[in-house]
Amino acid sequence: MIEKYGLALLCLLLNFLAFTACLRFLFSRQGFYWVVPLLVTLFLIWPNAQTLYAIASQPKGIATTFNLKEFQPVMLSLFWYTMIVTFHYALKKTVTSNYHREQVKKNLHEARYQQKVETATYERRIARQKNYYSKAPARVPVTNTYSQYWTDLFDQF
Repeated sequence: MIEKYGLALLCLLLNFLAFTACLRFLFSRQGFYWVVPLLVTLFLIWPNAQTLYAIASQPKGIATTFNLKEFQPVMLSLFWYTMIVTFHYALKKTVTSNYHREQVKKNLHEARYQQKVETATYERRIARQKNYYSKAPARVPVTNTYSQYWTDLFDQF
């Protein structure tokens, strides 16, 4: 009896591991390669889940004879999981990442950072220059000591 539960659980566990691996690789750079293995894994999970449900719902009605045919789902699940792992490593070796694109992206971020630093430095320099030149030593004094009439008389001579 425990063998039946163990085999069904092992099949479902291997298929679940294959499903999570396919789902993880689906969101990688080579994601479109993983759509078909994900669907195949879903089709493999369904019969194994039904078998486990049948064993769990009627434990008395299942015969305890044990034959080689009951190992077929386990072997299929193990084979499928190893195929997914092998497919992942094969894709990793053949579909290399685009180093030119990565370098361009890295250089773009570096250039934006340098531009931000240089802009801040330039703005500080301009602010200092404005502050320095706004305090000009020669300026016209404004006093209301004399009236406009006296200043006009002075300008005439």
